[in-house]
Amino acid sequence: MPSTVLRTLLSCGSLVLVGCGGLAKKNAKHTEITSRSAPVKGFGSIGPRFQGTEFLSFDELKGLATNPKPGGSVEQKLARFFGRPIISNEAWYGGKRPSRAQNAAMGEFVRVATWNIEKSIHAHEAAAALKSPAAFEALIDPEVAPPGSKKRAELMRERERLITADVILLQEMDIGIGRSGYHDSTRDIAKALGMNYVYAPQQLEIDPVLLGLESIPDGRGGKVTHQPDPRRYKGVFGIAVLSRYPIKSARCFQLQAQPYDWYAGEKANTDLVEDSRRFAAEILFENKVVREMKVGGRIFFRVDLAVPGLPDDTLTVIHNHLEIKARPQDREAQMVEILSHIKDIPHTVVMAGDHNTSRADLSPTSTKRVLARTSTSSQTWLSVGLNVLMAAPVVANTGRIIINNVKNLHDPLAMHIPVVLPNKSRSLFTRIEDYRFADGGKFDFRGDRDRSINRSSAKLANSNEKALFGRRTTFSVKRPIGPIGRGRLDWIFVKAPPSALAEGRKSYRLSPHFGEALSSFGRALRPLLSDHVPCVVDIPVQEPAGL
Repeated sequence: MPSTVLRTLLSCGSLVLVGCGGLAKKNAKHTEITSRSAPVKGFGSIGPRFQGTEFLSFDELKGLATNPKPGGSVEQKLARFFGRPIISNEAWYGGKRPSRAQNAAMGEFVRVATWNIEKSIHAHEAAAALKSPAAFEALIDPEVAPPGSKKRAELMRERERLITADVILLQEMDIGIGRSGYHDSTRDIAKALGMNYVYAPQQLEIDPVLLGLESIPDGRGGKVTHQPDPRRYKGVFGIAVLSRYPIKSARCFQLQAQPYDWYAGEKANTDLVEDSRRFAAEILFENKVVREMKVGGRIFFRVDLAVPGLPDDTLTVIHNHLEIKARPQDREAQMVEILSHIKDIPHTVVMAGDHNTSRADLSPTSTKRVLARTSTSSQTWLSVGLNVLMAAPVVANTGRIIINNVKNLHDPLAMHIPVVLPNKSRSLFTRIEDYRFADGGKFDFRGDRDRSINRSSAKLANSNEKALFGRRTTFSVKRPIGPIGRGRLDWIFVKAPPSALAEGRKSYRLSPHFGEALSSFGRALRPLLSDHVPCVVDIPVQEPAGL
């Protein structure tokens, strides 16, 4: 191997190792709740005690498995279903009243969290663990976090920060699917925490295997057929907002930008290229890729919460779960569409969720797609040009590719140099940073040493934890190889209305503070509750006088 390539590999390798580490959370002390206010008063109009929906019958779901666009009354029912959120203010009407967290640094603040619970497989265990410290401690791996250790204390601190959140956004929440025990996973967790909730359906799981219409190999040369419970099977896959404050209203609908067809794309037979990719993922990372035929897609989801003391006594939550089986520019198109629906919101906005900011397109690939995308890629033609013109093309191309991969590792905000050192994920963040509401408000991208969890001054560090190199990761495959197989997919963005910022640009009222990825959730629990870890941020109701 040429010495230049070796030096490049060694230098980039050291960066990768650095990227595995995190910065000490020196400001974690400012997230401790030292007291609570009296129950909050001054609530105005509140939404319904409960608003349900009309689920599709098991026979209707089986019909969709063979014809996803049935027309007639079933298609009309489907349209109504995707446009009607489930709303439960049972906690509020049952007498629960929120109080506000307080400490010397922040004064009173509202805490917001987001967590993807991986197809709700362990959502029932998560509900029990969040409700009971003993149930949570029973899940802790004593070899990773022994009793009395700093690691166990840190894990319990992270749990405390999550369970004291006033608003929690949850992704990949099931209703009536066998893999999650046919539970209504959102309701389970909301009940465990004593919170109100809104649920928005994204998709219906209608794969013939799940519905018992097709058999699969049993691993012993035979076939096995899944036997679902027709009475309990609802097949609903969606996202939710839990809140200690009552829900005023909610709205959801399917986005127009749907880069991946979860029915046709999953039904199509895979070729050698895709089969090889799936085989490699299973061998290297223990991540098995299976067919997931669904109807529906990604959605717009807005929830307005009654929060006295905030402008208009309202906090608006925009909950996103962008497409994973898509290119970065496809997710950017979804973000542009979402932003087009929120421009006129005059009060505080939290936009958060799983934004799937991966550089990879995880939709099924093929030889034809590889050739088509490669032939139209400017990077391909740069490599060809280097090979023709340069004396050491292998050195130049290898170094460029390695440097770019290290630059972008765990950091979708890394610089974008078209053709030479591209980062196509950055454009989505640029869209969000440059976006302006009708009142002139914008999402807060600041990073301050006194207001980030680990004293980082990097862009977005106040709302989303920075790592030593790149961003603190929030997702991991089952068996990552060092930093490979991890990524930052989950994000929180906060907009404070300009009218509330008395000191203008210097004001930090209603601005994000101490954004943190609760990383111990991804290391110390057995079983792991999800392949994502929760993310949390604190928002001061008034100017934080102690910072």
